[in-house]
Amino acid sequence: MTSKKRLQLVHTSDIHLGMYKHSDHASLALTAVVDTVLRLEADMLLIAGDLFDHSRVPDEMLEFFTGQMSRLPVPVVLLPGNHDSYDSTSVYLREHFGSAADGLHIVSSTDGETIPFPDLGISVWGKAIEQHSPRFRPLQGMPPRPEGDWFVAMAHGPFHYDYDKDERSSPILPEEIASATCDYIALGHWDRFVDVSQNGVRACYSGTPTSMVGGNSLGGVAVVDLNPPGGVEVQRLSLDMGQ
Repeated sequence: MTSKKRLQLVHTSDIHLGMYKHSDHASLALTAVVDTVLRLEADMLLIAGDLFDHSRVPDEMLEFFTGQMSRLPVPVVLLPGNHDSYDSTSVYLREHFGSAADGLHIVSSTDGETIPFPDLGISVWGKAIEQHSPRFRPLQGMPPRPEGDWFVAMAHGPFHYDYDKDERSSPILPEEIASATCDYIALGHWDRFVDVSQNGVRACYSGTPTSMVGGNSLGGVAVVDLNPPGGVEVQRLSLDMGQ
């Protein structure tokens, strides 16, 4: 039997590059995220949706992003969210992504796809949002766990608490987390770090690395330790401008 490797992942989401307010701040946040991956010598970066604020971001912003990704010697898995959805006008269909860094992997299937990383002993599954509606279920259809590997899922949408009365778009249901076949679910859509683990399946919102007010502070990322004897450990790590 193949033993699992100990891995460390940095999980982020909701950077909103190109947003009309605090655009420079979002760029600083992405730079800080990349700096953190390098400083920790992490094995992978997960971006769980809403990397871009909309599909009309200027070419300079795409060049900035792909330039930041080229700094990383480890794989990056990017899941389109509701702001940067994978539809006919998607930002990810622009030519910049055809020549992006070899380590950048974009989840492009709206039915779900698994991206294997055999050298690391991990596979990542996710479903790109095409249309943000109550009919889209980000965790529905998750396949069985690949034998012998760590298995991580990515999903973008709001967690549905038992007391919620409103019908939400792209809902994340507690029973879907509880029955998930993966070791960890990297969630995006909320701007704060929230642990919504169910039935022993770890699932967390990373929160945004930006600060909602801009200025001289940043938000944080989730650092995920996949430890064969200890299981999955997740902690929030604050970012700062100076790193």
